[in-house]
Order: sequence, then structure tokens, then C-alpha cells
Amino acid sequence: MVFSFSQRKALSIIPHITGALSVIGSLSILYDILKDRSRKLHRPYYRILLGMSFFDVFASASLGMSTLPIPKGTEGVYGAMGTTQTCTAQGFFIQLMLVSPFYNLMLAWYYLLLGKNKPLSEEAIASKYEKYMHAFAMIPVLFAVMGLPLTLYNNADLWCWIAAYPPTCKNKDGTHGPDWPCERGENAWLFRWIIFFGPLWFVIIAITIIMIMLTRDVRREEKQAIAIQQQTRLRRPSFEMVEDVRREQHMQNSIPPRAQSARLERSKQMFHQAVFYVGVFYITYVFATLNRLAQLIEGDSVYAFMLLHSFLTPMQGFLNALVYRHGPCVA
Repeated sequence: MVFSFSQRKALSIIPHITGALSVIGSLSILYDILKDRSRKLHRPYYRILLGMSFFDVFASASLGMSTLPIPKGTEGVYGAMGTTQTCTAQGFFIQLMLVSPFYNLMLAWYYLLLGKNKPLSEEAIASKYEKYMHAFAMIPVLFAVMGLPLTLYNNADLWCWIAAYPPTCKNKDGTHGPDWPCERGENAWLFRWIIFFGPLWFVIIAITIIMIMLTRDVRREEKQAIAIQQQTRLRRPSFEMVEDVRREQHMQNSIPPRAQSARLERSKQMFHQAVFYVGVFYITYVFATLNRLAQLIEGDSVYAFMLLHSFLTPMQGFLNALVYRHGPCVA
């Protein structure tokens, strides 16, 4: 589909705004954690957020550059002022965006470890699991580096990312045409799914499973709290009992329900905070996937998907900051 000048201009300008907001949001999280690092950096929750926000800054800044790094004179692109080198650099840092979903998965795992039936302490999580969490989140860095020698980073319509060059070197089904050899980005359509969307949707499915497990745990705790409250009412002493017996019975029966109620309230807050972080993750990547899927299947772009892709994908850092500052806090 050939977009009008106004449509191409809108697609170019929108990421400048949303990307800048995301950089500010991610930097605000980094600042808030580091200014109180003596307390916060002792906890896995903040160290996971620190890693996620650090990479968000680079990805959001690169997305916010929009079409500027695309080689100057590229046909059909508004605002292209770059070179092959600037395009490669932008594509590399945008590919690093995949680190953030991997950290989102580790954050969901952290919530699960804290909220399961026999929860682990933060000290136990830090000693037993955290190093593996950070190592797992770094896997997309290898994917991003892989794209450099394969010359995968080229004009991808909205910005530079994994794409073939020239665009006419591939057929509508993503395979290469015999008369248009690719100068750069050989099999780029395949690498999009191998090193980005495949791992991304693995993470989405894994997070969805973890959220189902968290939901089950919270509901189980609710049932336990209700059962304890009912037992307490049944065992409540009558007014005929002498005062000392009444006091002893009261101490035995009132403290456990209060402790159970406090744990249930914390579990609910933790669950809601996890839902908000994961919700940001879904909002950010669903339309990006639909847009690239439409390009693969139809061999063309759908403007509505392109518009939502350009608006939502650079917003993750900003939306994470909203959850961090204004969502239910269990930290």
C-alpha cells in the first residue's frame, strides 16, 4: 500500500513524541532507584527493574529517532536523513528492546516465587535464582549482535530494523525473488521471527501461564482466609465464660486471622502490580506483532496497524513508570 504524504509524516512524527516520553519514564525509574540505592539495590525487585529500565532507555531513544537514521533519499520515507551506518546502529539498539520482555518474564517469575503457597524470602530468591534471571534476560543481546555480521538492519518502514535491502529483493511471501538479489538482509523476514517475534511470543505465553498460576494462588489464599474467619466465629467464646478464659481464647483465635488477612492483602497488591506490568507488556507488543504479521502474510502494510505500532511500541518505558509510581506498591 502506498501511503499519502500526510500518513507518512504522521508515522514519522509520532515515535519522536512517544519515544521521548518513554526515555523520560525509564530515566525516572533509574533515578528513583539509584538515589536510594543503599536500600533499594539490596532487593531483587529493584535490581530487575533497574536492568529492564536501563535497556528501555536505549531502545526508546532509538525508536524515538523514528525515520531520521534511515539513509537519506530512501523512497517513500518521510524525514530520512541518515546513512547505512546510522541505520545499522538504530536497528541494533531497537533489537535490544527484546531484553525488556525477557526482564518482564523474570519479574513475573519473581512475583510467582513470592506469592506461591510456600513463598520464598527475597534473600532466598537473590541467592538461588537472581543470577539466572539476569543471565536469561541477556540472551537478546546475543540476538542483536548476530544481526550485525548478517547485515540485517535496514529500512523497515517505521525505523531501521530487521529488513531486506533493497525491499524489492523479496517476494510477497517473504521469499527472495530470483531477479532481485539482496544486497543486505538476506532472509530478513525469517530472522524477524527467529530472533525477535519467536522469542517474544515464547515470553508472552510463559508470562500468561505465570499469571494464571498467580491468580490460582491468590484465590486459594482468599478461600483459606474465609475458612479461618468462619472457624474463628464458630469458636468465639460466649459471654458466660469467665474473663481469663475469654482473653486466652481471643488471643489464640484473633491473631492467626489477622496475620492471614495481612498476607492476603499483600498477595492481592502483588498480583495487581504484576497484572499492570504485564498489561503494559501486552499493549506494547500486540500491535507490533500484528503489523509485522500482516506484512508477512499480505506482503503489504495496513495503515491502522502501522499507526498503532508507531504509537505504542516506543511507550513501554513511560507506561512502566506509571505503574512503578502510581500502581499498587508491594516493594
